[in-house]
Amino acid sequence: MKKALYTLIALFFLACGPTPDMADTLIVNAHIYSFSWDDPLVDGTPAANAPYKNGQWQADAEAIALKNGKILALGTTDALRKHQGGHTEIINAQGGYIIPGLVESHGHLQQLGEWEAEVDLKGLDGPEIIARLTQVANETPKGQWIIASGWDEAEFANAYPDMVALSAQTPDHPIVLKGLRGFGSMGNALAFELLHITKDTPSPKGGEILKNEKGELTFVLLNNARNLLDDNIPERSAAEKRQIINYGLQQLAQLGFVALHHAGVRSNYMPTYEAMAQDQALPIRLHTFIAASPDNDSLARHWIRQGPTNQLDAMLQVRGFKAFYDGSLGSRGAKFAQAYSDMPGHTGVSGAAYGFDADLVKQAIDAGFQLAIHAIGDQANTDILDFYAQNQDPNSSIFHRIEHAQILDTADIRRFGELNVIASMEPAHAIEDMPWAVDRVGEDRLAGAYAWRAIRKSGGTLIFNSDFAGTNPDFFYNFQAALTRQKPNNTPKLAWPSDQRLTPEEIVRAYTSWPAKASGIAAQTGTLEPGKWADLTLMDTDILNMKPSKVGTLSKAKIKMTVVNGRIVYATSGPE
Repeated sequence: MKKALYTLIALFFLACGPTPDMADTLIVNAHIYSFSWDDPLVDGTPAANAPYKNGQWQADAEAIALKNGKILALGTTDALRKHQGGHTEIINAQGGYIIPGLVESHGHLQQLGEWEAEVDLKGLDGPEIIARLTQVANETPKGQWIIASGWDEAEFANAYPDMVALSAQTPDHPIVLKGLRGFGSMGNALAFELLHITKDTPSPKGGEILKNEKGELTFVLLNNARNLLDDNIPERSAAEKRQIINYGLQQLAQLGFVALHHAGVRSNYMPTYEAMAQDQALPIRLHTFIAASPDNDSLARHWIRQGPTNQLDAMLQVRGFKAFYDGSLGSRGAKFAQAYSDMPGHTGVSGAAYGFDADLVKQAIDAGFQLAIHAIGDQANTDILDFYAQNQDPNSSIFHRIEHAQILDTADIRRFGELNVIASMEPAHAIEDMPWAVDRVGEDRLAGAYAWRAIRKSGGTLIFNSDFAGTNPDFFYNFQAALTRQKPNNTPKLAWPSDQRLTPEEIVRAYTSWPAKASGIAAQTGTLEPGKWADLTLMDTDILNMKPSKVGTLSKAKIKMTVVNGRIVYATSGPE
């Protein structure tokens, strides 16, 4: 009798089958693009297995189940109800659109928080800058430092604001004006006096202390000379630094980003990141690239001795180094093979003259780190491609990067694919540089400028970012730039140039699956598939079906939710 009973019980459980895993979170009523299909062809044509028919993208799931920080399942709402348990949180996406979590692959985190507390100079002309800072000084206790930021080095490259006039108006306050792009800084006479910067101070390697025809200071510092001011501003407290970093991370989460590649971390902020990681206080993933620069030598050599982070799912990763090889295009520091069109005889500055430490960078490669090297001018990009060809292991799974790859010799473009070098680029730079880029390099060299499609056709991997805080990191702003090569107000009337535009799928991949590949974690993230990290972005806009003629609607597009490691780190409203 007992044997028969046991047999019946066993047959009952066999008939029922295994109990499905219960999800921690179940998101329903969504349009989900998993991006689990193959990459598009190099001309942008969707892959044969993509959910794309008759010129229209179709969502490949409507619900997604999350458990223990990973994706449990995708499918229809009815099919995934089996994963709903008594403790499962149900979220109604209200018909919104879910894509893999966005990655900002080049940004400067502390600037977001620092600039929030500084005097904003963006959009002001020279006299307006002086008037604004004079007003602030009149409202500030004497002797207190005033830090401002946001003046554009490119826009003022031919005539800088009159710092002598500012000095006369503000004799009792040391003032520092940090450049928008990080390639220039200005100050008043008191700031220079307190920091012992005189007309006899030698220009540092890769920098220039500007003087007038009489040899007197104009109080303008370009390229590496800016560090004489920026690096000597009174140090912030540990609590202030933590507040600054938290502000930046929260801003990125609100913009839909699940991870940041932090370009050029220095010793002054590294302890803050480590403390926040220890306290589990990082809302998004932080992939830090240690600054390989003379003023950060101690931290750089510490990590070379220690080696890269080996826990891939750690919220704080140190697996890369960032180095500068040349300056910026706007301030005429980028290195070109031929002289600037608007400065005869001047080709920019690069290499050791700009502070590039080739030996240190080679040591980082040998220690197993990924390299991300800033190169903007055509000669700089040629040099770094040569450097990678000579120093990278062709059998390594680590893909090194060129940051910006802004103006290329067209003969070099194929080498991105041949050498497996990642092109880390900024869509917004193409439209923001329009007013003056042709003045700097002329029409002919623009054939290799912001060459996204050409790099794709070379077989190279392209990843997108904003290089914030100098440029708005908003995904929709950068998306429209990559899709149209026009400013949001549709200027110029013709895209600049039109043959380098990308498709919506390519743009999204440049923010999702391609950064995952570039970081060597494509098996863990970048697409929405069972077993991968539960990192996703919910928006109110069908971004894959966005047409160039409709990009005006992106100004109203909204990120609705950001999920990292299965945890909601940002939502516009509570789950329903």
